[in-house]
Amino acid sequence: MNEYQDKFSKITDLLKERSPQGLSISAIARELGMNRASVSKYLDILQSSGDVSMRRFGRSKIYTLAQRVPLSELFDRLSNAIVVLDADLRILMVNTSFIKTLGIHRERNIVGASLFDLNLRIFSDPSIRRNIERIQQSGTYLTEMQHIEDSTNHIYLLEFAPTVSHAGKPGIMVSLRDITAWKNAETALKNSEKKIRTIFGTVPSGIILFAADGTILNANRASLEIFGLKSFQELMSGNIFDISCYKGKILELIREGKVAETEIACDFDRLRQEQQIPSTRSGVAYFDVVFTPITLDSGSALDEYAILFRDVTTERVARKELAFKETRYRSFFENTCNGVLIYEPIDEGREYIFKDINRATEKILRMRKKDLIGRKLFEVFPDLPNPDVRDALIRVLRTEKPEFLPPLQYRKGKDSPWIWHYIFKLPSGEIASFMIDVSDAVREDAETPLRGPLRCTGNTPW
Repeated sequence: MNEYQDKFSKITDLLKERSPQGLSISAIARELGMNRASVSKYLDILQSSGDVSMRRFGRSKIYTLAQRVPLSELFDRLSNAIVVLDADLRILMVNTSFIKTLGIHRERNIVGASLFDLNLRIFSDPSIRRNIERIQQSGTYLTEMQHIEDSTNHIYLLEFAPTVSHAGKPGIMVSLRDITAWKNAETALKNSEKKIRTIFGTVPSGIILFAADGTILNANRASLEIFGLKSFQELMSGNIFDISCYKGKILELIREGKVAETEIACDFDRLRQEQQIPSTRSGVAYFDVVFTPITLDSGSALDEYAILFRDVTTERVARKELAFKETRYRSFFENTCNGVLIYEPIDEGREYIFKDINRATEKILRMRKKDLIGRKLFEVFPDLPNPDVRDALIRVLRTEKPEFLPPLQYRKGKDSPWIWHYIFKLPSGEIASFMIDVSDAVREDAETPLRGPLRCTGNTPW
């Protein structure tokens, strides 16, 4: 322990004994047998370091041991690794973090040693050594530097500052901390932002960001293309509520403040005439929309919102047309007086599953639809002429050429109807069959071949 530290310890020990009354400068000098001026100087240093407190009592200064944590203890608890050097670059003090960060053995006493003689890995960097020497020589220096350690790929931030010791002598303080995690997080954030910008710019769906009052804040290129615009400025002249034919729908989404899917319609003629948005599109378009509020990591809203949308006008029209065609087909299918069956071939055409039949077929076969759908043709009707029927179905399946079948019975017996078939393959790969009950004609002359199509009477017996 050097001379100054011994004096500091004697003063603090005395103040601790006399706590909490406190002592004046003269009393301390008298008790310790020291010069009053020296005691005053030591007390000023202890007060600046936070080890003692001073209060005035008349013309006297009364000193007590500080109740707050001493500066030396705070220094040792700092997370940054800190070393303080004297003017000759010898180590005056280090904190615990410095010992841990540099991997110095705790029993090794480095105070008083030259920093550059210790071969500490970070301070072996020539640029760091040169920067410290610049401070020593009162030259121009960097206040902070970054260092990447090759062996570990850890990144350190070093900060440099000139200091003045208790005795008024110049020195240098160097602080360093491991910023690897922060740098990695920063890199990950930049990569994430780059990915988001890429998605925002290239995704084929439109994306529009807007405020609660409807002001459009940003939009991607796909949005402009969907709306028939050339620049973002053309879209900014409008409002998010102008885009939808029903303003209330978006207002309701904003009030609810949660992710939702919906559909909106946009009248481009009205946009062009009333809102002066120069869209090249015309008529009404329909969009599938995903609405979402923009929130912070804490979950609180920013009063900003986004919609991701795609043009479904063509699909909507196609669905409407398909629904119309389906209705028309179903009406024809169910109401025609001819029987219609649809089979799904399985086992390479050796068997067929009933997929659909109409009401006329129910009457002709004397079976309900629900009792046939999903069942196998030759299992339900084992009396069908085989292999004639099976071979004909296989030929149609493979050649896709329609065929007429001569009148046949699904069940043997004189009361079982004789049925004439026209079979053909559908684009779906299924087999369809038109069937007509020709029992009357067959019974009139079983040996006379059927020479032409028979007229539907609509009075087929059940």
